[in-house]
Amino acid sequence: MNLKGITWLLLLCLSLCSSYGLEEEEDMELERQLKLINKTPLKTIQTENGDVIDCIDIHKQLAFDHPLLKNHKIQIRPSFPLKGVTNEASSMANPIRVGLKGKGCPTRTVPIRRTRKEDLLRSKTFASIHPNTREVPGSHFATLETLKPTNDPDSVLHGAKAHINVYNPRVAADQTSTGQMWVENGPFINSIQAGWIVSPPLYGDHSTRLFTAWTADGYHRTGCWNTLCPGFVQVDKKVYLGEAFSKTSVYNGDQYEMIFHIYQDLVTGNWWFVCTPDNIHVGYWPKSIFTDLAKGASMVSWGGRTSGAPEATSAEMGSGKLPDGQYHHACFFRQIQFVNASYALQDPDEDRTREIIDKPDCYDLKYYGDQGGEMGHTFLFGGPGGNCGS
Repeated sequence: MNLKGITWLLLLCLSLCSSYGLEEEEDMELERQLKLINKTPLKTIQTENGDVIDCIDIHKQLAFDHPLLKNHKIQIRPSFPLKGVTNEASSMANPIRVGLKGKGCPTRTVPIRRTRKEDLLRSKTFASIHPNTREVPGSHFATLETLKPTNDPDSVLHGAKAHINVYNPRVAADQTSTGQMWVENGPFINSIQAGWIVSPPLYGDHSTRLFTAWTADGYHRTGCWNTLCPGFVQVDKKVYLGEAFSKTSVYNGDQYEMIFHIYQDLVTGNWWFVCTPDNIHVGYWPKSIFTDLAKGASMVSWGGRTSGAPEATSAEMGSGKLPDGQYHHACFFRQIQFVNASYALQDPDEDRTREIIDKPDCYDLKYYGDQGGEMGHTFLFGGPGGNCGS
């Protein structure tokens, strides 16, 4: 073999060795991160849908790895009940019950969905192509927004509530579709989100799941989905973030719904996440991890979001059908309310409420105002997706 051939072989060897070394370093880094995320459980539970749930000492959960929560005192329950909560049952939809069977995790422990290596890899890829912000290519919205009063600069909002119809829209392997609420404030986008989600890029399946997300800077350096980073403090021992729903609604058939609240504690300023008809306080985002949201919210929103590759067709939203006035056809929100400056639930003020639909050929939202009784303020949203453009 001549000198040129030997040189080529040496370069190839160096390239392969370098590539192998890089992969090995990346694998070691993933293992290190998994050890930080997955705390040592006192008990492990395997769910019917294949999730592994670790019961973690409530004082040793990932939340307290956050540098601003080193000396945080856990708040087990809200300082005062939220004013005006009724959770009126509906004759048109069945409530979805969530949570571990039986008594859940042991006392003084909390359920955390175990993160596997493939989950971590997917979450990193997902974060890069599905940034959880609104103005990105391939992301589409149909939302109803309520703003704080403009004539009173000191008046803020302290949360939102809704009964959300739950579906399982069709999505491709790289797409996501949600039905959710947003609570937001500030030029740096302090945001809390919660609702249901179908996301193969995040979970590796097509199940409809319970989700939350948060950020203190528009997802640049802070925030994540569920409990993939320090921040959210879990206190309930049965309901866990990322749980798959066993039942979802069927077009023109049986309907199912979830009740969600996100509200700020009157005394501590922490932001509670509450779900189910039993008003289970799953946990909270501490006031200290936010800047602008520490003072309250400037806007709350309800609706749906889809995301995927900008050049591809878009996913279904809601039931996959456009609103037609029929509550068994399109996905509905009912009894939508916000938490006002007096920390009480209040119906939307139509003068400060607006519909936002960025791709009306693919999705729509119809707000019907106050329908009275079990419906309250309600709207239908969703659509088939398709060639929506970026």
